[in-house]
Amino acid sequence: MRVLVVSDTHVPVLARKLPDQLLEEAQACSAILHAGDLVSSGVLDQFTRLVPTYAVHGNQDSPTVRARLPSRRTVTLGKWTIGIVHGHEGTGMYTEDRAFNAFVSQRVGVIVFGHSHQPMNMKRDGILMFNPGSPVAGRGGQGNTYGVLE
Repeated sequence: MRVLVVSDTHVPVLARKLPDQLLEEAQACSAILHAGDLVSSGVLDQFTRLVPTYAVHGNQDSPTVRARLPSRRTVTLGKWTIGIVHGHEGTGMYTEDRAFNAFVSQRVGVIVFGHSHQPMNMKRDGILMFNPGSPVAGRGGQGNTYGVLE
């Protein structure tokens, strides 16, 4: 199973549209995980027309997006049980701490989060902590990024 992992698309505020490369990658995947800050419902609609999409809302999302999406969720895809959260709410000083703490009472093998616009791929207490960065507004010298889980 090939899963596209994306966050912080910020369309149409920081980008007019999703990058073509991202949409091409989405078509080659079985599912999409979006960790919030879609900003507009159009991004969600565009992804869901391609493949099953599992998303949460972030701190920059419109009221329409917030009404459609939870603040966190857990999904099982193939061999993975995945927690998805944006990472702006909760306890902890850093985004990855807040994301980790959001699922401390649940059994997940992967936590997908966003908010920082900086990619991260590390293990914490045996759990893969995965932040895909942002495909339109990367920070920290990493450029614009997204991720794929296989």
